[in-house]
Order: sequence, then C-alpha cells, then structure tokens
Amino acid sequence: MPDVFAGRFELIDPIGAGGAGTVWRAWDRRQERLCAAKVLRQRDAGALLRFVREQGRRLDHPNVLSPYGWAADDDMALLAMDLVGGGSVDNLVADFGPLPPRLAAELLSQLLGALDKIHTAGVLHRDVKPANLLLETTGTARPVLRLSDFGIAIALGEPRLTVHGTVVGTPGYLAPEVLAGAAPSPRQDLYAAGVTAWQLLTGEEPPERGSLPARPPDATDAIWDVVADLTRPDPTTRPESAAEALAALAPSLAEPLAVPAHTPDGELIEVFDHLPPLDSTHPTPTLQDPPPETEEPPPAQEHSTRGGARRGGRRRAVAVAVGVMVVGGGGAALLAVIDPFGDSPPPAGASPSPTTTPVTPTTPATRSADPEIRVGQSCGWQAAGSFETAADGTRVECRQRGSSYLWVKIS
Repeated sequence: MPDVFAGRFELIDPIGAGGAGTVWRAWDRRQERLCAAKVLRQRDAGALLRFVREQGRRLDHPNVLSPYGWAADDDMALLAMDLVGGGSVDNLVADFGPLPPRLAAELLSQLLGALDKIHTAGVLHRDVKPANLLLETTGTARPVLRLSDFGIAIALGEPRLTVHGTVVGTPGYLAPEVLAGAAPSPRQDLYAAGVTAWQLLTGEEPPERGSLPARPPDATDAIWDVVADLTRPDPTTRPESAAEALAALAPSLAEPLAVPAHTPDGELIEVFDHLPPLDSTHPTPTLQDPPPETEEPPPAQEHSTRGGARRGGRRRAVAVAVGVMVVGGGGAALLAVIDPFGDSPPPAGASPSPTTTPVTPTTPATRSADPEIRVGQSCGWQAAGSFETAADGTRVECRQRGSSYLWVKIS
C-alpha cells in the first residue's frame, strides 16, 4: 500500500523535484482523482500556505497550472494540483524540432493568455521558457499549455530581495534591461515569451547573451512580426501588455489550426504521456484522457528514445512543477495559483526560505532510496537536520561541514 498523507492523499510514486520539495503522483481519496502532490516541510511552506488562503482564486486560468489545495501532517505540508503528464514545450521542440508556424502561434497565444492573467493580477513570472510550459496529454489534438513554476516570481510593487549585482532568471530568456539591472516589468516576461516563440519556430536554443539571430529571409508568416516586436532590445518599443501582443498575433491565428500537425519532413507531431504506467492496484487517470476525436497516443515507452536520438539526445525527464512565488519581506515563498481547501489554518511559526534550492522531504513517504542523493553531496542549508536514504541505500543526514551543508552517512 502507498503512504497516505493526512488521511487523504495516497502517494504513489515520485515524478519530479522542485524548489523545497518532491512532487509525487498521488490519488486524492476525497475527490477520487489522480493529482500531482508536492510534499515539503512546513517551515518552508508557512507563508506559502497563508498566501494560498488569501489569493487562491485570483489566478484561475486554463493555461496556468492551478494547484487546488493543501494539507498538513506533522511537520510536513502537501500542495495538490492537476497532474500534467505531457512533458513540456522544451520536450516537444527537442523531439520534433521547428514547429509549423500555425502550431507555434497557437502555443504562443496560450502563453500570452496566461501572462495576461497573471500580469493583470499583479504578478511577474520572471522565468518564462519552454521548460516551464507544461503540456496536457492531448496526443495529436490541439495542444494545451500550462504556465508553471513560479519559483522566482514576484508581485508588482513588492520590494526586491535580490542582492545587488545579481541577475534572476535563465540565460537566453533574460531581457537586455534585466542584465543592466532594471526593475522588474511585465515587458520582461513578454521578451521571454518572444524568445520562446522564436525557439518554437527555429528548433534552436537561444544565445545566452546578445540578440537573437535575424528573421530568416524566407519567413513569410505573420508570427515572425510578433516575435520581432516582443524581442526588441528597447523595452519601450515592445508591446505594452500581453493583451496587446495577443491582438497583434490575431492574423496568425485567423488560419484554422491543422490537427494533426506534421513537421516539415512529414513526421506526426503528438503530445504523448511521459509518466510511467500505473500498476493494476491504482486507479486509472480520468482527467488526462484525450478528447474523443483524438487518436489514442501510443504507449510512452515506444517514444522513449525516438525524439532524444533524433534530436541529439536532448530529451529531459518530465518534471511536474508547482507554481511558487518569492514575494515580499524576508523572501517568503508564496504560492500564486492555488484554490485552497480552506478547511484548516496554515501552520503557525513557519519561517520563510530565501532561496529555491531543492529540498527532499523527510516524511515516511520518502523511505525508499532517493536516486538524487549521494554521501558527500551538497544538500543546502534548508535541509539541515533532514534524514534520507541515499541512492546506494545508505542512511544520511544533512549536516553543516564548514561553510557547506552535505549529506553525511549516519549509523
């Protein structure tokens, strides 16, 4: 039997890791559905859970990954969200290379819709990139994108906690003014959206610094004009808002989306299930089934090496992300997109964490060996005092050694 959290969530298998916790595939007994459940220590989750109760419904949008609740048990907390199993846009580009312009426009429109929602609510994402755009398992039907991972997001008007001279974000997707130390702005998210669209159209990684390559001379689709506007070096010449950029994309969206779509060399493009199959003791998913008109995607194992081999082995393991936002004084980690249960108060006395260094939970749910942990490996100060089982079966504790924190073997 799987471990049961707070008498409600059956933790089935770990499917990813993120800032401050591990993500599990779980069965929600109350709602009778599979979900993704992120387990983390309450001391890392206190401010987050308080924010859940205050802001839970503000960012409800079909293209934003919207966790629907939380539970607490002893010194741990759990955040529950939809189980998104189709990998990421990064996986899609790695598998199939450049996407047809109309398909790229569809994904860009969904991303801009998500950004319009969060910007209107006063939230900046600050890490828009293909790896943070998860996909529903839709097979060859219309793709459904979910903006995820709010780990370094901030609220407009909140004081910045970044040390002077440091840059927050992912190289290649940072607007030039970010590198120059400019204050956060929605136009910086729009720049990253433009770089993402450029990557969809070219299948290439963006340069970590400097301008994107010029528009291909044979590009005739209107989406290229939108990409050029979004990625202008001068922020004042970019679209003022995601809604404005979405309006500029309208000519590209006027053409019907052809599904199934194909690559330029004729390969069928599909978003298949990246999650490992459930054994017969667990319920079958009910939320991720493809639409009736969609062909059932082949089993994931049939695709496990095809895209990675064809595109140079770039396939990455799917990671189900939790939207976490760093906001306000003291670096409190706050969840920006949750519809909470509201049936119990958040834990009292929890201290915020100033970083988003991954931390492995220390509950019975992690009794099995963690393949990511090895004796002598750095563990981060947030995990100090945590006990885990390393990849080789050794029992370890996170202890301070000089100025570092390492996983140390214990008897």
